Amino acid sequence: MNKKNIDIRVVFFFVILLLIGIIAFLIQFFNHVDCEDVRFYVLAENPRTEESIEFFDKTPNAKSWKWDFGDGSEPDVRKHTFHVYKTPGKYLITLTINGECIHNKEITITNKYQTDKLGTPRIIVSKIITAGQPTYFNSESEDAKTWEWAFGENKGIDDTSPNPVYTFSTPGEKTVTLVVNGNFGTVAKKIIYVHPKVIKKTNPLDITSYEYEKKAEAFSLPRGAAKKDPLEDMLQYVPVAPKTKTQKDSIIAIKKAQKISEDQFEILLNKVAEGSKVKDDFSEFLCDDLEIPIVKNDTDLLTFSQLCASIKGKKIRIESIRLNKDKQNNCVKGLNISYKVKKYLIWSKD
Repeated sequence: MNKKNIDIRVVFFFVILLLIGIIAFLIQFFNHVDCEDVRFYVLAENPRTEESIEFFDKTPNAKSWKWDFGDGSEPDVRKHTFHVYKTPGKYLITLTINGECIHNKEITITNKYQTDKLGTPRIIVSKIITAGQPTYFNSESEDAKTWEWAFGENKGIDDTSPNPVYTFSTPGEKTVTLVVNGNFGTVAKKIIYVHPKVIKKTNPLDITSYEYEKKAEAFSLPRGAAKKDPLEDMLQYVPVAPKTKTQKDSIIAIKKAQKISEDQFEILLNKVAEGSKVKDDFSEFLCDDLEIPIVKNDTDLLTFSQLCASIKGKKIRIESIRLNKDKQNNCVKGLNISYKVKKYLIWSKD
């Protein structure tokens, strides 16, 4: 009888130990933070001194936060916080999540009251450029009113718009120059390489369906003196009314897109991947053009609609994103994005 009671107690003891182990494992599992999937954002389009900058974290299972803003100020332990930098410069932001996951992000703060002394504009262009395909250019410069672009294929000025689109006819190294406000003392130059156009192999020629060329006599005109086309004299007297600028055109000309920072754009793209947002939610930032060019992972060129379709329903981690905006109406005209997709617990390029 005693032996039987001892055996039951031993069984209960091991059952209790097993339950404690299972509970500890579940607690550890649901409170675990994937340090490779930390998501924190710096919400500021042009961070400057004496302006409030928003910091926000959206890491799954995060319970505690510690923000170090890199300027010697006291750390902040809130999930969503704000910070003001007093002096310009580069600062390394460090976020510690749950006391173990540490991630860094660098931010450049410019002086609110000081303009660029050099005044040299910066040329922005996609990394992958192919002959025969349109290439989108943009520039960053203060108080720019006129632009003079030269793309290295012709003599003289090729375009005078702030965000030109140019198609290179030949491959090779090109020197792109930009003069802003007619100031030739601060000419921006950028050397790019244009890749040759890829020619795809077509289907082999079917000899049985080939149509041989006709003889030259079949295309010859009848003999006689050349006659003047009567429409030539008629068309020169047809009046052409000049195009007038309508009220609708004026409204479109002054319409500006809503401002959005790169981190805010990243948050919306993550929501597209989660399924809570769609491409049409970006219309106000893209000026209703959902077919803007996207350079993905420095190799692929696709449209914004194709990007949204490719990331929908996937677990993504955006590593970098850069918006190309129109200076006049603030519309996003293109972007460069680098991200990874999680497949079978492994992060890899999409």
